[in-house]
Amino acid sequence: MNFKIILSTALLFLMLMDPFGNLPVFVVMLKRNSVSEYRHIIFRESVFALAAMLIALFAGGMLLKLLHLSEDKLGIAGGLILFIIGLKMVFSSFSAAEIAEEKEPYIVPLAIPLICGPGLIAMLVTQSAKIYESIIALLIAWMVQMLILLGGKTISAKLGKKPLDALESLMGLLLTVVSVSMIIDSINQIYGIGPAK
Repeated sequence: MNFKIILSTALLFLMLMDPFGNLPVFVVMLKRNSVSEYRHIIFRESVFALAAMLIALFAGGMLLKLLHLSEDKLGIAGGLILFIIGLKMVFSSFSAAEIAEEKEPYIVPLAIPLICGPGLIAMLVTQSAKIYESIIALLIAWMVQMLILLGGKTISAKLGKKPLDALESLMGLLLTVVSVSMIIDSINQIYGIGPAK
């Protein structure tokens, strides 16, 4: 078991979960809830998101075979999705006015697609060959994002909007670099360019 791969994969999963980008959305949507209610909702939605992630991870290989798709082709599609998500993170301009006040959210939109979005699902599907490392990496990333969101009201109040925006932009920049690397690696695999992995 390669711990360096686990940590790098966990970091990638964490960037895709984007806890700092999601934090203002969670705080605004749950602003009428008490701190204990807020934490209960965060934990519940994180568990729902983890269940969706594990389904994507375990069923990913089966789905690829069923649709007659190869991992390298899915890697290009996943890379493009990550690239778009990364650009949105870099140039995000969250506004509290964009979020409509409604009753307590349940699964949608907090668990899916905010925590477990299409980019993360696409990435998980391609990880079915490294199942054990991916599970450990996923659990590490999930725990970190949940801890960040659990302390959301405190973090948001102390840091303010600008530092959160800067963190999200940084994570978005790293994500675009990863996405370009994924696309290049997948193209190399399809055409047999470079050393075999």
